[in-house]
Amino acid sequence: MKILTAVQQQRRERILLSARDQLSQLGYEGLNMRELAVIADVSTSTLYNLYQSKDTLILAALEDQLADINTVVAETNTSGLGRFLARVEAVADQIVETPKYAEAMGKMLFGADAHDPIVQLLIGASLSFNREELAEMAGCGELRQETDRNFLARSLSSTGWSTVLMWMKGYVALHDFKQEYVRNAVTMMLPYVTQAAEVRLRQLL
Repeated sequence: MKILTAVQQQRRERILLSARDQLSQLGYEGLNMRELAVIADVSTSTLYNLYQSKDTLILAALEDQLADINTVVAETNTSGLGRFLARVEAVADQIVETPKYAEAMGKMLFGADAHDPIVQLLIGASLSFNREELAEMAGCGELRQETDRNFLARSLSSTGWSTVLMWMKGYVALHDFKQEYVRNAVTMMLPYVTQAAEVRLRQLL
């Protein structure tokens, strides 16, 4: 990986933050590379040299945002079920805070081919985190030993994205989204956890 100078890093952060702000305000269709270059204080040619297309830039901004979510989760200093719940809440909070941005990402994902980078960024990463957290839960006695962790990891990701889709299509109001997202994740997890973990989860319903 290329090491960026301080100036290059500042420029990168400025561009990606501006892209996220524009997406949050205007959505995918409203993001214009020329206008973004002006806002980020770079030339249009520099913007295209760094990010060859709007979609490439959006993916870079998304990757940056996912790193921020990971930082929020890491700062909770939890593991297993605690880390899983922290991630669920952090994702829900981000969607509620930046709904137009989240909707733009959802549209890109649902329209993508199986091998498009956004699929790995959003679904592949979600599965990976789910597997890690389920393994931690199994290791500390929070998950039933007979649980098929790969199946449960897929089911949790499916449930999360189903909730996003229901919100995007108007069946879940934005002000209800976090509660819906968390409750769906908890409901999916409940049959697979041990008694102590079940008590903790039921408090969230």
